[in-house]
Amino acid sequence: MAVTRREFVTGAALAAAGTLTGFPAIAQRGPLKVGVFISEVDAQGVDELVGPYVSQMRVGLGLAASEINAMGGILGRPVELVYRDDGGSPPSQAATTALIAEEGCEAIVSGFLMASPRLITIRMNALDAPVPTVHGLWTDGSYCGPIAKHFAPTARQIVSPIRAYLGDAFQARPFSISNWTPSGRRVSEYLYGALGGAHTGDALVTTPVLGNHPGEYRGVMRWAHEVESNIIWNADPRPYAVNAVNQAVELGVAEGKIFAHLDFSEWQASQLVPGASIITCVPFVASDPSPAVQDFVSRARAMPGAELVTHVAFTHYNSLMALKAAMERSGEASAAGGLAGLDGLTIETATGPLTLDAGGYPTMPLFVATAEGGGQLHVVQKIDQIESGAPC
Repeated sequence: MAVTRREFVTGAALAAAGTLTGFPAIAQRGPLKVGVFISEVDAQGVDELVGPYVSQMRVGLGLAASEINAMGGILGRPVELVYRDDGGSPPSQAATTALIAEEGCEAIVSGFLMASPRLITIRMNALDAPVPTVHGLWTDGSYCGPIAKHFAPTARQIVSPIRAYLGDAFQARPFSISNWTPSGRRVSEYLYGALGGAHTGDALVTTPVLGNHPGEYRGVMRWAHEVESNIIWNADPRPYAVNAVNQAVELGVAEGKIFAHLDFSEWQASQLVPGASIITCVPFVASDPSPAVQDFVSRARAMPGAELVTHVAFTHYNSLMALKAAMERSGEASAAGGLAGLDGLTIETATGPLTLDAGGYPTMPLFVATAEGGGQLHVVQKIDQIESGAPC
């Protein structure tokens, strides 16, 4: 596929008009371009690494852009999403330069990897062209940069509600799984200190390279069983992290263990084998019967590729809606206006209010949820507001 692909997203009002006629004079500056870094495949050409997340990013961003444009754009400027494949890696200087200097993007959606906001900030510093950089997937919560704004929870927000919900069922013989990246190691370090008790193991699993099959956890599951761990905390941020519990069931070592995932979606729930069960904490659950959530699910399902609607679609929708609110708050539909308006911004979402703190992290509602073999995620507890815990 081509390295870049531009997608001009228009709402019903623009489609009917066919031109920008009718927008305020400010629209003559042209569309407001938002660059989106995606990973169609990883560096080895494997799509199972991030595919379920990329499709949901498109659903959420596409829905937000179409609704914004149907309302007349942002201060009269229609939103244009400019997608760029980052090749499964943090964006390069060339890719960032292409979106900012060549395409003229005035905001960036940072993509899949936890490290993307940090690295994009470095790239932008080289250009001396700061633009708002929004991140819609969970993070370790350790990076506090001036242009990075986060719309999904941190590890610190996720772990404590799960522990509190488990209560007496939680016994302090935890085993944690994260990945080898610097951000993954920071999550691992946090878990080692946060879980307490006799920490029985801490596995850093590698992102697949030549010779490694994606999602292989059998050796780690045997290890966790041999050291008599009773709760497995999985912080591997890839969709195939669901394989850990499935492979534990296959090996016959899942009984008596709790599998707590720091990230889990409806797609992963659909992959659970009979006998597998998990607990997680996420910002959105599609089966939540609240009218606002079901209204969002209904609208999202009208988008291409939305057979399932997950928290990834929800957080990316919120990120683009927050950019709109920020620019309207500052009175300027531009990169500078977005950065000024995002500081301390509160937006209403389908699950409740979300407020960005001084470090650009969200205080937001979260849901403790469970899933069993092949079923849906089900809400077992809602926390109305929980602070990010980011050390900014």
